[in-house]
Amino acid sequence: MKMQKLSVFAVLALGASVALLGPVPSHAAKKPAVIEPMGMVLPASLPKVIFYFRAPGGTTLTGSFIAEDVGQSAPKNFVIDSATVTAQDKMAATFALGRPTNGWPIGQYRLEIKQGAKLVHTERFMIMDVK
Repeated sequence: MKMQKLSVFAVLALGASVALLGPVPSHAAKKPAVIEPMGMVLPASLPKVIFYFRAPGGTTLTGSFIAEDVGQSAPKNFVIDSATVTAQDKMAATFALGRPTNGWPIGQYRLEIKQGAKLVHTERFMIMDVK
């Protein structure tokens, strides 16, 4: 089975963070990285984080939201929630995580996407007290 690479763009609007992931154009040449992006910074006031993935119909993906480092709020690399979805069309794979009742713990998070047992994408983000 041919695996697709995923590209990402993110948008912060209407109180939710949205990231769309789709195939990387085949003409995109890999250049040596000068910097290594660490992800998005999102405000602690955000009610929900949502990631949308483009995937061929029938593709099954498992997404796991992980608290990488949120201080004393949870152990490092704590799996907050996981879900498995099957894409029905080209934008049907959606993973969302709502703000906890007591608010977002400030810190570093990631969403891991797997197809079967293979990790196909990692999206890192930080929750910060942004004013």
